[in-house]
Amino acid sequence: MRSEAWSAILQTQRDTLARVGLVIGRSRAMQEIAAQIQRVAQFPDTTVMLQGESGTGKDVVAHAIHALSRRFNQPFVPINCAALPDTLLETELFGVEAGAFTDAKVSREGYLLRADKGTLFLDEIGAMPLALQAKLLRFLETRSFRRVGGVRELSVNLRVISATNVDLQQAVAHRAFREDLYYRLQVITLRLPPLRERLEDIEPLVEHFLRIYGGEECSLGISDEAMELLQNYSWPGNVRELRSVIQRGQILCEGHTIRPQDLPDEIRFARGRSAAIRNLQDISEQIHLPPEGIDLFDFLGNIERRLVREALERCNGNKMQAAALLRISRDQLRYRLTED
Repeated sequence: MRSEAWSAILQTQRDTLARVGLVIGRSRAMQEIAAQIQRVAQFPDTTVMLQGESGTGKDVVAHAIHALSRRFNQPFVPINCAALPDTLLETELFGVEAGAFTDAKVSREGYLLRADKGTLFLDEIGAMPLALQAKLLRFLETRSFRRVGGVRELSVNLRVISATNVDLQQAVAHRAFREDLYYRLQVITLRLPPLRERLEDIEPLVEHFLRIYGGEECSLGISDEAMELLQNYSWPGNVRELRSVIQRGQILCEGHTIRPQDLPDEIRFARGRSAAIRNLQDISEQIHLPPEGIDLFDFLGNIERRLVREALERCNGNKMQAAALLRISRDQLRYRLTED
């Protein structure tokens, strides 16, 4: 293909990615991720590993790499390694020959063959059992495999992108993940930062989700007060949680504008909780050891008993709710009550 034609195709793909919001963010971190995606996409055989917390958009980045590569018009085949039992994962990945086991009436192709000439996306790769990791490593080295119960070697041409939300280096150290497979998978590693570390991306993400859920017939908006609450929340569920919040607001809001009352309680009251925690931290910083020393256990015990009593009063004696407020289990609360 002539370079001019290929450049035109690439520009069209980038415009499409921007339009559908596959990679959105004005933060420096996301701009760097976007640049890395474009560079990696130009090497369609390179193995890529995506690391990041759940909800940071690893599947979105995998789609973007595929869409910007020369494999863009070939299959993109995802498989969640944590969603399938160990015995089923092998047959789903490699396929199975007729007669390999009792229920195998006919030969069936696996994900590797379905992804031929395209991209195979192995999500939650850290959940793959060790025995299957050895077979995956052999495939990555030879680009050939055998169906379960088969003897014939099959070859495919594809890119492998893997993703994980766990520390695979720690898994390797604990012998829960093969070291040789780890290094084979992370030829290129892209680390996706959590949303709490790039709060400047919340506004463009919200605008994108508003366009999605507003549709063409009605324009969905958000009030300044609601946007401020979103920007002051810690987002433990990352972008996936933000998308759900906007979808929820679209359903509950009146007049096509999402307001604070349309947001979940954990977001509406996050600022108050943060302020209270900061106040407690300020108080703790004012506490100093007196010259004559202190009975540490008695001092801390008095504080603990006071907070336990206050939690029970606030929850009208409900021990389960009080334990939740104190971030302890019900048994731990019960033990503290028996000490009084």
